[in-house]
Amino acid sequence: MAVTIDFRPVILAGGSGTRFWPRSRRARAKQILALDGERTMIQRTLDRLTAPEDGQSLAQPQDVWVITNDLLSNTICTQLDCVPERQVVCEPAARNTAPAAGLAAFLIERLYPEAVIGIFPADHVIADEAAFVATIRRAIMLAAAGDNMVV
Repeated sequence: MAVTIDFRPVILAGGSGTRFWPRSRRARAKQILALDGERTMIQRTLDRLTAPEDGQSLAQPQDVWVITNDLLSNTICTQLDCVPERQVVCEPAARNTAPAAGLAAFLIERLYPEAVIGIFPADHVIADEAAFVATIRRAIMLAAAGDNMVV
């Protein structure tokens, strides 16, 4: 009998929109732009987590959470329309990666105390997606095997 692990991916999608200026702006940060194709960076991040090339998803879209800001939340909700809107959370103040991950962990732990939480930036390009997904699968198993943190 296979053990089912409750995996809750969190996509970090804050940002000030300054790195790819003039293409990106505060309300058009790089993660909501399609830089290398038709899908935006955040859509590709969701695809890796919920619809990888091998067909075996790591999570369902309804299990995904997004931490973002007020300027990007509407666009992200439109681009990720399969993610529940209540799980697209705006940070009360931009404080970078660790506080955003902490906010996500706090919110998810209250609802799903046995869940394994994965933190994923919205703005990465992954060349070998199959290897990435296989690595994340192994990390989920390690994290679920006890009180483990996998980095």
